[in-house]
Amino acid sequence: MKGMNKIKRGKNFRGVISYALAPAPHHKTTPVVIGGNLVGITVDELIAEFANTQKLREDVTKPVWHNSLRLPVGESLTNQQWKNIADDYMKRMGFCDTHLRCYVLHNDEAGQHIHIIASRINVLVDGQLYLGKNENLISTRVIQDLEQDHKLTRTKGPSPAKPRKKQRKLTRNEKMMQDRIGEKPSRKVIQEAIDAILIFFDTITIEDFINELQKQNISATANIASTGKMNGFSFEHQGVAFKASQLGKAYSWSNMSKRITVTQPIEAVAPESIADNENVSNPIEVPPTAIPTPLTANSREHIRSRWLQWIPYLEELVASLKAVGSTILNPLKRNFILTVIRTSNSEAPEISEVNSQDSARKPQFKPL
Repeated sequence: MKGMNKIKRGKNFRGVISYALAPAPHHKTTPVVIGGNLVGITVDELIAEFANTQKLREDVTKPVWHNSLRLPVGESLTNQQWKNIADDYMKRMGFCDTHLRCYVLHNDEAGQHIHIIASRINVLVDGQLYLGKNENLISTRVIQDLEQDHKLTRTKGPSPAKPRKKQRKLTRNEKMMQDRIGEKPSRKVIQEAIDAILIFFDTITIEDFINELQKQNISATANIASTGKMNGFSFEHQGVAFKASQLGKAYSWSNMSKRITVTQPIEAVAPESIADNENVSNPIEVPPTAIPTPLTANSREHIRSRWLQWIPYLEELVASLKAVGSTILNPLKRNFILTVIRTSNSEAPEISEVNSQDSARKPQFKPL
């Protein structure tokens, strides 16, 4: 059994319901609602019920959730079997019984399948919104489990993770921390997340790669040379940052570039806002670390010039400190107080010694 390549979200229920219930020449039977928790069965009745949920959360721009489940060619199930599988699927995906949904059966030459149309707005829990983080990956795994539990034909799922021989092992401290608190270290979380994404997608754009990681609270920042050349990524999870080399050679750009494609100038790759909670399945943002700008010869000279402006009388100050047996690195003894005064006329520092006990045996300094 397969789902759609990507679960879809939409703004309006009318379009998807009209499509699902519209008869077509390639259909062997007329599409029909076989399950769900709605009362209506016609297009207008279903749209009216779904529209009531939108009134609970008018701030949600995409309340529509749509996926399909398809059997292999030539196989079929009864309406009740489809209903049981669909209910089980929605529960495992994280939907509640109070999320309105309907199941529409299609039967064509490509195989028998159902369309699942649901509202992401919970009608009883104060309009609580179904977020569905990382739902495409989760859906694939859920379908594999459904095939086994409902004794369906097992179809090929995601390829099992290949052993990463070039993966950096956990440090001794990370292993001890993992044993003590029972949670995976950030290094392991990042490694497994990257592996899962590259297994699920044969190829993926650099934008989608960053966004998929962000759904798992991992920030990925592109490291770009001054020439504009992509050098790889740095990653961060729960405040712990790693360079790709700290994760292992498998995560270097030379290896990952075989699966990740750049479709636009890298400088233009920017995640969307994480504040848009109702679009959480779309790209979300973990604030990226700023990419350092290499210092040029002119910028170094500018910094040097500004430093000299801050201490215009450095030589005089050093000479005065030497006269009392002190240096910049070794501060003066407590019984000495040096006061530097820039006069309005000469703008030169005045260094004076104030100490009643040592005034007889140590020199007094007059304005330079």
